[in-house]
Amino acid sequence: MRALRTFRAVALDLDGTTLNSSHALTPRTLAALRKVEATGVQVILATGRPLISVQAYVEQLGLPRPVPAVCFNGACAALVDGAGEKILLSRGLSRSAAESILQICDDRGWCASYCQSHGSAAAPKTEADDGWLKKFEALEGMQQARVASLWEMLDEPPLKVTALAADPRGQAAEARKLLPPGAANVVAAEMHIEFLPADVNKGDTLQRLCSELGMKVDEVIAFGDNFNDMEMLSLAGEGVAMQNAKEELKQVANRVSPWTNDQDAVARELELLLEPE
Repeated sequence: MRALRTFRAVALDLDGTTLNSSHALTPRTLAALRKVEATGVQVILATGRPLISVQAYVEQLGLPRPVPAVCFNGACAALVDGAGEKILLSRGLSRSAAESILQICDDRGWCASYCQSHGSAAAPKTEADDGWLKKFEALEGMQQARVASLWEMLDEPPLKVTALAADPRGQAAEARKLLPPGAANVVAAEMHIEFLPADVNKGDTLQRLCSELGMKVDEVIAFGDNFNDMEMLSLAGEGVAMQNAKEELKQVANRVSPWTNDQDAVARELELLLEPE
């Protein structure tokens, strides 16, 4: 384990990693992140959540400088503080890719969301869809607009499209087979799948963000738990998987924490890194 002073930044997935199962930052985690920032090491958030959903956590952290954030699983990167956000990078789906994705969702009866930097919209067809969507909104920490049809929104291509999934891994594999080659990167998530531009993922955008911040990605220690963290943990100078992480992520991580997100794994790991040698 390298000392914290050998890194210039800490990149943190939120759900399943930095947040507990109640989607909260615990007092111990807040204290550890503030101590990290006080050493001069940059705290970076890297999440599948929309940019709007990150604001509350940044305000809770109360750090003295804006927090760089990779959002939408890499489709957007911004500097976030109490006054709002400044978008640094944005890479959305093409119209043709969005059309292919919406057609697959319609054909399969998947309830989809059309995600843009200023908010998301969905067109649930049944009461069951709407109830399921409300659970997803609770997970993301933001409400989505309800519209009659997502097809009406194509004049402004989305950053990503999500689809609710009872079997995220299986439905992601199905979607990959149905899409035109190179149309999108399909990621399995907690209760949904995500369609991103083909070359977009957290790791690639973190690397681009690091360049904007004047550092290299191998100067970052990254923490994650799910499939969407694979590239980020692979590219970082050190990648740490939570004990509760997917087995596939544990295989690409440099090491696996002995603790879960509900055991303050990120805080415990950072406390060890902060200890004097």
